[in-house]
Amino acid sequence: MQHRQLGKTGLTVSEIGLGAAQIGDPGLPEAQVETVLNQALDQGISFIDTAAMYGDSEARIGKFLSRRKDEFVLATKCGDYQVEKNGKRETVKDYTADGILRTIDESRQKLKMDVIDIVQFHGVPGPKDDAQAAYDALFEAKSRGWVKFVGISQDGPAGAQAASKWPLDTQEFTYNILYQEADSILFPTLKDRGMGAIIKRPISNAIWQKKEKPDGSFMGGPWERAQSFPLNELAQDMPLVEFVLRFTLSHPGVSTAIIGTTNIEHMQANIHISDGQKLPDETLQKAKQIFSDQF
Repeated sequence: MQHRQLGKTGLTVSEIGLGAAQIGDPGLPEAQVETVLNQALDQGISFIDTAAMYGDSEARIGKFLSRRKDEFVLATKCGDYQVEKNGKRETVKDYTADGILRTIDESRQKLKMDVIDIVQFHGVPGPKDDAQAAYDALFEAKSRGWVKFVGISQDGPAGAQAASKWPLDTQEFTYNILYQEADSILFPTLKDRGMGAIIKRPISNAIWQKKEKPDGSFMGGPWERAQSFPLNELAQDMPLVEFVLRFTLSHPGVSTAIIGTTNIEHMQANIHISDGQKLPDETLQKAKQIFSDQF
């Protein structure tokens, strides 16, 4: 496993991280969750990304990894969380100062961590929220010693604007061969600010494997892009998942690329790709030119 610096934080993290949303599914057997989490650390992953609204994710990380908390860097998110009503779980958005501090404190308890490495907003405060009060609360959690570093999880211009305005340490956003917008919108801003870049959807959920367009824009949009992007031509003999992940990891601004999975074999295959080998410059430039021409 290769490791990289997480911006100005001074933290060193594995360039492939574990996205822990899926392990929050209450229907997933706890024995499987325990195996996945421990295997991730055993195989060299040292960065885990979760959130207060990822079901049982935080509590399970605390349950199964608290004895190994010195072996990894953890990032969680606030600004929304889950509540149970009438036997069903619902997501509540809350960017009030009290809500942010309460959510972070509850995350500390669930994770069994007095101090969380990174807490990020799960998005940015909306037009009806008091943004100043929200960010002040995030920074207060840092000054209280509850959190070492703070950031946001936000794509696009809104993410770049927040990174420019507030003294943040990290930012999580989408970047892959089908979604390269961050090259012009986010990476330059983060570089100027010395912020760590946490990449989500680095393989675009392997969307090209689906024969029919999925419902909704979250998966449907990437599927449409994949239909017109010459992935096989660019990858040549390389398996597409490997090619797409290597494309993401070849970007010098990437600190870590998080991939969510509950499948040990898939996780091991992804980790195997972290060998320090970048795609040829010619291939990278061709992929960037095709993206620019098409999208």
